[in-house]
Amino acid sequence: MLSEAVIRRHACRRSLSSVALVAALVLVNQFAGANGADLPPQVVLQGFVKPEDGHLELLVRIPSVMLASFALPKRGPGYLDLAHIEDHLPKVAAAAARQIELLEDGRRLSSTRSKTRLTLPSDRSFQSYATARAHFEEPTLPLHTDLYWNQAFFDVALEYPIKSPRADFSVRVNVAPELGQRVKLHLEFLPPGGPPRVYDLPGRSWRVALDPRWYEAAWTFARSGFVLPFSMDRLVLLVCLAAPFRRFRGLLAVVMALTVLQGASLTAGALGATPDLRLLTPLFDTGVAAVIVLLAIENVVAPSLRRRWFIASVVGVLSGFDFGHVLADDWQFAGAHAVLSAVSFNLGVALGDVVALVLAFLALGIVFTYVTGQRLGVVVFSLVLGHAAWHWLLDSGHGFEHAASGIVSTGSVAVVAWWMFLGLLAGGVAWFLPERFDAATPRTSDRASISSADRDASAMRSDDRIDRRSGRVDL
Repeated sequence: MLSEAVIRRHACRRSLSSVALVAALVLVNQFAGANGADLPPQVVLQGFVKPEDGHLELLVRIPSVMLASFALPKRGPGYLDLAHIEDHLPKVAAAAARQIELLEDGRRLSSTRSKTRLTLPSDRSFQSYATARAHFEEPTLPLHTDLYWNQAFFDVALEYPIKSPRADFSVRVNVAPELGQRVKLHLEFLPPGGPPRVYDLPGRSWRVALDPRWYEAAWTFARSGFVLPFSMDRLVLLVCLAAPFRRFRGLLAVVMALTVLQGASLTAGALGATPDLRLLTPLFDTGVAAVIVLLAIENVVAPSLRRRWFIASVVGVLSGFDFGHVLADDWQFAGAHAVLSAVSFNLGVALGDVVALVLAFLALGIVFTYVTGQRLGVVVFSLVLGHAAWHWLLDSGHGFEHAASGIVSTGSVAVVAWWMFLGLLAGGVAWFLPERFDAATPRTSDRASISSADRDASAMRSDDRIDRRSGRVDL
């Protein structure tokens, strides 16, 4: 039989385990709530901004599921208590004004008046500004309405004093940033005497000009394009591309060939001539992985700038289509400057490519000079990156096969084939380049002959030293 002390010890352990389990469940529940586990996959807020003489109006519709932190009064199984909720609505309106910031010429605006109301989920008044504005003049819901706390809409009309209706207005959104892309604000700006502009903004955004000036559009698109070449797959590609070569000019020419074709397919894709994204993304991943494997093998065997020009032309077409959907998503920020925005985006991508190449070139130079030496460093980098790219190729190849089998009957294949043909033609130019273009690094056979010549010369110098020490002179 167990002693009383042992029984107490087991009972104490079970009690502690139960307490730990309850605490873990409570923490998990709290973290799940903080991460939006009780929210739908996509929460969309709707809004209208209309400047007029002396004031600007912001109309916003917010799903009530976003208002859980305000502890709105409830009754019964979870209905909103409309008889006691009026005192809480101004707090929600103030929070909406803080999280959707409006600025006039860079100066933040402060609301002076607000109207609020709760609305049934079947209401469609926010389909246009006119119906949304008229909605605030309608009677409120009866107090006995059964409205679940997470199935309603909270509508707010905010008024801001302004100096001029034609000022430079902008917006900055900070609505539940911890939810990332799950929260979006669909905002329509109605400038006086101009066409309406529609924006789909994430829950957290930088300052967005609602009617951008030319320099604002240029900066926005150049910044967006500049960061694209710094993705991990592009950096690995550049490292494999540049590893065996120590002359920057030839590498820069190869990257410029990639950038030119990338800009052409990028612009075409943004204008609508892009294949299906279901095919494009796995095709790009598979193509880049295959190119990295080929470059890694070539780095060890016989690197050639001519072949890299050819490879870069094909990769440029694919990466341009991959970047094109980013430009298409950013078109909403172009305003009346579509051409300037496209040019700025392409210039930003080109500058990013050059900067990424410079960083890769300098980093490789430092490693080769102070750590490994060039030959050993090229072999090590090529083996490691080639091995990783091989696994990436196998994974992305399965995805590409699945995507291609599902949409083989569409016109996407024809579009991809046409642009790939153009890339192959541009790559064929490499065989017409002057011989000195491919002289950046000696080929394998050249290196072998050079090493043999060096060994022969070293042997001759050694024999000459021996002859001198022995006093013998050959005439």
